[in-house]
Amino acid sequence: MVLRQLAIEECKDGLTCPGLWVDDDDPDHVIVVGAVRDSPSPVPVGPGEVAVRLLRQTVRDAGL
Repeated sequence: MVLRQLAIEECKDGLTCPGLWVDDDDPDHVIVVGAVRDSPSPVPVGPGEVAVRLLRQTVRDAGL
């Protein structure tokens, strides 16, 4: 799996920044990195899923 960064938010450490990534071998899906929402989640999530928060601009920057 080789991931390519589509968009990233500005952050201090440059490593744990909220953003969007894609695996070029599976371009129909994206990987979202963000801050975990409070528990319980404000939106429905299934087993093994989490709700994350990131800026709308990050999604816009990714061109999704």
